[in-house]
Amino acid sequence: MKKLTTILAFAFIVFSLTSCVESSKKYKDLQAKLDSLSVTSAAQGAELEEVFATLNEVEEGLKTIREAENILVLQAQSGTELNANKREQMKSDVKAIGDAIASYKQQIEKLKNDNRYQSSQFKKRLESMTKELEEKSVLIADLQKQLEEKDSQLKIKTQQIATLDKAVATLKSDVTSLTEEREANKETIATQDQLLNTAFYISAPKSELINAKVLSKGGLFRSAKISYEAEQSAFVKIDIRNVKEINLNVKKAKVLSIHPAGTYTLEADANEMLVIKISNPASFWEQTKYLVIQTN
Repeated sequence: MKKLTTILAFAFIVFSLTSCVESSKKYKDLQAKLDSLSVTSAAQGAELEEVFATLNEVEEGLKTIREAENILVLQAQSGTELNANKREQMKSDVKAIGDAIASYKQQIEKLKNDNRYQSSQFKKRLESMTKELEEKSVLIADLQKQLEEKDSQLKIKTQQIATLDKAVATLKSDVTSLTEEREANKETIATQDQLLNTAFYISAPKSELINAKVLSKGGLFRSAKISYEAEQSAFVKIDIRNVKEINLNVKKAKVLSIHPAGTYTLEADANEMLVIKISNPASFWEQTKYLVIQTN
């Protein structure tokens, strides 16, 4: 019983002392400082988490940029001409990487200017990231320049091809026109050549010549001025390049049309039938292309 009384008395004293301490001003001040430190510590922890989250984001971003960079560099150096869709996609990728690099640079600069984080290890890490981002910036700028140059070259090539296509179309049109003109000229030349080398002759008695209106009834021959009143069907059409002799099948005949002397002869064949032989066709047919021979 005595022992229990002692324990109760000790407990009462401790409780009294504790109550006095907790109610003292000094205790309250200490407790307030402890609470403030806890809040500060929690805030600093959150800030550190934010800093490391930023660093991790930049690190992951750099990793992605490295992978994309390798693909873009390989495509740019492959020497293979990219089609329009792939080229536009590549330009879009390069721009996206450039925008990401600019964003990461801003985040790192913000961390550099924060005086709360100035340890040498932290600064070294930031400098390393900055250096790599600068290198990536140079590479991306070079890729953009290459793409712009290729676009410019492609535009020039496209314009050159369009110009060449137009020139080819013009040449084809010219060739077609020239071909048609040449064919037309050939036909004209052929017609003119045929006319120039076409002559007509008639060999008949006087009465038939009059009936064909080659001779007038008075017997006057209109050689130099033969009109189309003469029956054309009465004449025989010949090519003066091929016909040098004409068999008259008569023993007597005379040439009524005007042809220079010495350009032809009237000779008898083996049957004593007359044959007109033209020795100089050009001169013979020079004055008239109508040969009129009166037979007896």
